[in-house]
Parts: sequence; C-alpha cells; structure tokens
Amino acid sequence: MLNKLLFHRFPNLKSWLTRIQYDLITKFDRGNEVLFMNFGYAHPEPIPLSPEEEYHRYPLQMYHKVADHHGVNWQNAEALEVSSGRGGGASFIVRHFKPRSYAGLDFSARAVEYCRKQYQHLKELSFHHGNAEEIPFADESFDVVVNVEASLYYPNPHRFFEHVRRVLKPNGYFLYTDLRYEEKVAVWREQIKAIGLKLVYEEDITDNVLRAMDLDRERRKALVDRYVPRFLRRQFYHFAGLAMDNIASTPHLEKRRYWYFVLQKA
Repeated sequence: MLNKLLFHRFPNLKSWLTRIQYDLITKFDRGNEVLFMNFGYAHPEPIPLSPEEEYHRYPLQMYHKVADHHGVNWQNAEALEVSSGRGGGASFIVRHFKPRSYAGLDFSARAVEYCRKQYQHLKELSFHHGNAEEIPFADESFDVVVNVEASLYYPNPHRFFEHVRRVLKPNGYFLYTDLRYEEKVAVWREQIKAIGLKLVYEEDITDNVLRAMDLDRERRKALVDRYVPRFLRRQFYHFAGLAMDNIASTPHLEKRRYWYFVLQKA
C-alpha cells in the first residue's frame, strides 16, 4: 500500500528513493552478480545462452524479447538505452544484435561509473549520466531507443516520451516495456498514443513475467541475503519482486500489468 501511495501521489519522492536503492545496489554488489534490474521474462522457447549468461537467464531474456523485433536493422543501428542501470542488457544487445553503436543513459552516477569499468572492452558501448526526462542528445540522433522497466519510476513520463520522439531518427524504433497498476493501464496507453509514434506492436506479457519471477525466485532471494544488510532486506525483497510476508510464496506484481510495445517514428 505504501509503495502504491508513492507511485500515485509523490512521484518525485518515488524517483529519489529509487535512486538511493540503485546506488546501494552498486555499493552492496561486491561480486558483480547484479547486472540486470528487471523482473525477467519466461520465453516459450528458451533462447540459447553461454554458460556465463545462464545465471542471468530470465532478466536477460527480457532484453531479448524487447530487442528481437524483425523490423529493426540492428547491424546498422545507432541505439540509445534510457535507464541502462547496471549495463547487463546493454552488453547483451551489443554482443548478440551487433548495433553500430549503443549508448546507455542513467540517472545514477555510481551505476554509470560501474558500467564504464565493467564493459570497457566493448568499444561500441558507451555510458552517460543524465535524466530520462531531459535526454542530453541532439534531435534525430538514434535509430533505436530502448527502455526496459524504468519509466514507472519517472516523475513525469510524458516528458520522457517527448524526448524519445525528439531523439529518434525518421523511421526509428522505440522498443519499450514496463508495468502499471491495473487501474492506470488505460491512462498509460493514452499517454503512449499521444507520443505521436506509430504503434507497430503491443503485447501483454504479464504471465511471462510472473513465470520468470517464480522460476528465478531462489536466485533473487540468495542475492539479497548475500549482499544486503539484514535491516534492509525486507525492502530489497520487495524491490526484487519477492512477497513481503512470505519469501517462499509466489512472486506478485501488486495487481500491475506488464506490457511490451514497439513504436516507430513514421
């Protein structure tokens, strides 16, 4: 209930608290195990992964779901990910989809510093500190803009959408996935329509996300137990999508729906 109150009534406070949590993850994750910040996606046909990637299967499959749209010519693309977090998704897309360049933008200076060190071997990949509601790139700079499970934390998501339209090149794609409380989905969809981009594809992937959270539950719980001080674990369990009252129970999204969208600047 408190989380929902923050989402609806205090968007700036919500954003500030989220930034603190992200910075704490960078501080706590001494083993470089937290490379993804999304709830994950259970693919009907699991994608082949390397042994090193297998540990991150479900959050990694979310990035594969988002990026694997047949209309996107990744090999010639200049791409931007807004809210790139710990950089795991950016690294995966660069290595598997081979864009010409890929820029990650994040509001956490600690996360950006971490990514610049962690992924310095990937020359196509760069990381920048900045605000999703004031994207610091020129008009028509990118063929693809990616945003994964992040806009729910933005105080003014419509400003983010305006900047996405601005920085996209003509015919460029916006690959977007996120979640909203059930009673807010209709308003959210109207906000997306108001961007002025062509809706190419949309899909409710809530069931796939819940399945991934269930299959990945033990790994997530182990990470919290390993790195987070005991007095903060309850909040981080919640942040990781684990039930507050019974960690062994089935994960839930607090009556939220998770959608995937492909939009194009026609």
